[in-house]
Amino acid sequence: MSSSKESILTNLAAFYGTDPNMPTATQWAHLFELQGDAPLAAVNYVKLRDQARYAGYEDEPAASGLEAMMRYSAGSIPRAEAMGGHFLLSGLHQGTVIGPGTDWDMIIVGHFPSPAAYLSLFVDPEYQAIFHHRRAAVDTWRAVLSTGNAA
Repeated sequence: MSSSKESILTNLAAFYGTDPNMPTATQWAHLFELQGDAPLAAVNYVKLRDQARYAGYEDEPAASGLEAMMRYSAGSIPRAEAMGGHFLLSGLHQGTVIGPGTDWDMIIVGHFPSPAAYLSLFVDPEYQAIFHHRRAAVDTWRAVLSTGNAA
């Protein structure tokens, strides 16, 4: 990422917009400000749509939310790996054992060598080219970040 912070943040906001399943401008800025070379884990909670919504991509064949998510995964996993990332877990939500329950479909745990590597995924043109599958698939997406070394 050789561009200035302001340029990168502007481009992220322009591409991803104000979708509630994406970081806000403040969250993008926070991600940009994360410092250091400590590994970063992203714990993702995903609720899929029953039927994918390919708004603006009507040439995409009809699909369930899960099918669209698999299309997204087929393209996003290699891009994450190109940034030094990998996935520790991608599986079906099996319930909540502490605290109030939430109706997620999938839990995905990604691991990146640094916050900068994670952020580089979102500015990658090849990742952005397949991102419409994620938009189509997902009803609700939340991500929680943690830095530090694995236990």
